[in-house]
Order: sequence, then structure tokens, then C-alpha cells
Amino acid sequence: MTVYPKPLKLIVEKPSILREFIAGLGEETLYAYDRRVVGVSVNGRRLWDSARLEPGDRVTIYPVITGG
Repeated sequence: MTVYPKPLKLIVEKPSILREFIAGLGEETLYAYDRRVVGVSVNGRRLWDSARLEPGDRVTIYPVITGG
């Protein structure tokens, strides 16, 4: 079963790296991120998993819709 989380808009509260931040949202969100069924942008830009996030950064997680 593939999980497609609802679009989320979050504000970073403590410094972390992007992958840690996503992992903190739960196993389902991390799984969807790893399977590339969700996209993530930080302050409107796509970043690497290792990007450092600072308090106040805006993270948007959204489902990736594909045709087939």
C-alpha cells in the first residue's frame, strides 16, 4: 500500500537537516519521501537531503502526481 500524505506547510522550530526533519514527521512521510511520491520544498526551493534547516524556514510537502 502506498501512502500519499496530504499537502503540509510547516515552519522549522529547531535547526536540523532536511532528512531529519522529514523523519520527525513519521515513518509514512519518510517512506513516501524515499519513494519519491512526495515533493519537498524549503522556502520555495528544492534542496538536498543534507541541507541545513534553520528556525523559521518554511517547508512544504506535497504529493507528486504522475500520469501513466
